[in-house]
Amino acid sequence: MIFPPLSNADPLAAVAFWVGAASVLLTGMLLLSILLRRLLQGVKQQWRKRVLNRWRPLLMASLYEHPESLPQLSRFDLPDFLALWNHLHASLGNEARGSLNRVAGALRVPAAASLMLRQRSFERRLLAVRTAGNLRLATAWDALCALLESDSAGMSLAAAQALVRIDAPRAGQLLIPHLIGRDDWPAQRVTEILREAEAEQVTELLVKAVTGASPERTPRLIRYLMEFAPAEAAPIIARQLASPVDDGLLKVSLQALNDGNELESVRLLCRHANWHVRVHAVTALGRLGTHDDNTLLTGMLGDSQWWVRYRAARALSLLPGMTVGELLRIKDMQTDRYARDMLHQVMAELDLQAGLKHV
Repeated sequence: MIFPPLSNADPLAAVAFWVGAASVLLTGMLLLSILLRRLLQGVKQQWRKRVLNRWRPLLMASLYEHPESLPQLSRFDLPDFLALWNHLHASLGNEARGSLNRVAGALRVPAAASLMLRQRSFERRLLAVRTAGNLRLATAWDALCALLESDSAGMSLAAAQALVRIDAPRAGQLLIPHLIGRDDWPAQRVTEILREAEAEQVTELLVKAVTGASPERTPRLIRYLMEFAPAEAAPIIARQLASPVDDGLLKVSLQALNDGNELESVRLLCRHANWHVRVHAVTALGRLGTHDDNTLLTGMLGDSQWWVRYRAARALSLLPGMTVGELLRIKDMQTDRYARDMLHQVMAELDLQAGLKHV
């Protein structure tokens, strides 16, 4: 008998039997799902290979002359075709991109991309966003503006780039408020997108945004402004150093500082209560200071924080006119063993770097 009789069976044995049977059944279902998934993946790979083998030669040939006729683009081939088309679009120059756009127009890709923007599949919508941007598809503007509000950083950034490519001046007005509110946008990616917009307009909008932003948002905007317009950022940084209201702003301002006229403010900040600020202040002093700042930096070698002592020692080695002999003299004069040890470590690092350059 396969199943134990329920009337006279030991209840524990019956439970054990059904638990074992359920485990075997679940294991079988899991193995079946794995096999089906691998089979489906293999089918997709073969399909993608077939699409690439069919369309890559045609797209490459179109870069040299517009084809007289093109095969019909199936809706099943569309995602793999668009992935290839966008890859080529990103890899080639403007003239080649124009050829790709003409082929896309002949294949009615603009209409297909507009429909894909409203599909539920995340991957297909992202592909459609990139396609719309590369085609400069003005009819997709409203759909892209909606995707700019997406919770996904990848989707919203792709939509931002597409909007800039379609209409840079108009997109600039939309992007700057998002720069203030989107902490999940990587700074490097944002900088790449802003570089595609009009520099003068971006600078003007960033200056306005920095002026009205909260202390929590200002550091991020200052970094962007330094990328596009260091001259416009300089007075903003000077105000932050002269009348500090937030330690985070101070750190960013010291990092971005490239003006020797603000050295007095930097010297004062070397004694700031927040050791993170002191680290950035002594680093800025090493970048912009004069040889006379060696006295201040020597005093910072006795700071209670290891990172402040380390950056002070590095800054000393970077001062104009500083020599190895003078560093040795400063080290020998130190009565604080932590200060001596830090200078010894930094000088050893400099010797190692010098040795590596000659290898």
